Amino acid sequence: MSLSAPCPSPALSSSRAERGAAARGPAVRGPAAQVAQTCDVDEQAALLQGWNQRYEQLSAGSFEGRVTSLHLGPIQAWREFSSQALHQTGALRAGQLAIGLPSSIPGNTMFCNRSCSEGHAIVFSGDGPFEFVSPGGLEIIDFVVDQGSLDPYLTACEREQLQAQLAQPHLRPVSAHERWRLPILLSDMQQCLADTTPDTLPPQQLDEMASDVLAAIAAVLRDGVGSEADEQLSYQRRAHIVSMARERVVATGADGSLTVEDLCQALAVSRRALQYSFQEVLGISPQSYLRAVRLNGARRAIKQGSSVSDAALAWGFWHFGRFAQEYKALFAELPSHTCKRYR
Repeated sequence: MSLSAPCPSPALSSSRAERGAAARGPAVRGPAAQVAQTCDVDEQAALLQGWNQRYEQLSAGSFEGRVTSLHLGPIQAWREFSSQALHQTGALRAGQLAIGLPSSIPGNTMFCNRSCSEGHAIVFSGDGPFEFVSPGGLEIIDFVVDQGSLDPYLTACEREQLQAQLAQPHLRPVSAHERWRLPILLSDMQQCLADTTPDTLPPQQLDEMASDVLAAIAAVLRDGVGSEADEQLSYQRRAHIVSMARERVVATGADGSLTVEDLCQALAVSRRALQYSFQEVLGISPQSYLRAVRLNGARRAIKQGSSVSDAALAWGFWHFGRFAQEYKALFAELPSHTCKRYR
């Protein structure tokens, strides 16, 4: 199902890893990463495969460019640097969508005749061409996915609201939290590849990686989507929503696969209503609550004899260093210390 198709409620049986596997594709054994240096704008444009892109240099001086690319099945990611101001034109393949996030805005930046600021995400979508004027010294990350692969990470209501918005390339306001989530993910993915060879990464680790990328892209797209009615719920109604959500989490069982999207569909509430309810009743977001459930599950698995890495993967944590940080933040000890105490 794509964002342009009718939007019935999805089944709640697929796990995070299964959703990531569906996006990653069965033929991919591991992500491939490359770093390329260029001294010509045409060489730089050619490195972004599938964009049908053309660069024109606007500022004077020799050109220096760099593209770090990472492919995880149909998910493609780039970190691109250009030393000179450029006029970029192009179009994505049909059915694809890309999110661009500049690290900073060092000068005049225009996208499709609109001024771009650091509070914007650049959305390359729809069938129309795009036009991008970028300043010298710009570094930007781009993630490209098949648009339909985002469906499991959006509610039916969100897909309906986004359908018209994604018909054309555009700038999208984005919160600081969501703005930095994708760059951090890209850095974590690159670190995983630096620590090991791609073909030795377990398939489940790759699937969780893909799932986190798709969830982060969906979060950028839906940032700000909602209605004012979500803010008018009484405390009793919000407490009831939280109670039903916790019952759903318990009933799902011990794999941590339940997502915020699943809760919204199961409880027939919007994401914003769920967010406000958890924040008022428990003082945390539903995403933080589900992450705490997964961390607690991993802790129990370690106490019962699982290795730290097996427990992390079983509960959806593919970056072991970040898992250790989040584990320590919640439990005031590293997972390795828990492991030693219960052996």
